[in-house]
Amino acid sequence: MLENQLREAILASRFFESDVGRLFSDLATREITTITRDITSDKYRKDPIGYNNALSDLHAYQKMLRKMQVAANPKRRNLYRDWE
Repeated sequence: MLENQLREAILASRFFESDVGRLFSDLATREITTITRDITSDKYRKDPIGYNNALSDLHAYQKMLRKMQVAANPKRRNLYRDWE
């Protein structure tokens, strides 16, 4: 279990150091910003279904980006190494 978590932390940190990881982070952040602007504007004033769909998308992007960031946190990697 700890070995798998350490492996996950190392892979996640390498992911964000790679070009692909930086691109993912940039695209996800831009999408979060766009959706946030849309739902805080008048765009969905008369479209509650569109609003709910956009809100669901926003939460999905936020959750995935946050999980990747937490997995890549150096403190997490060091914590698992200390347990070994």
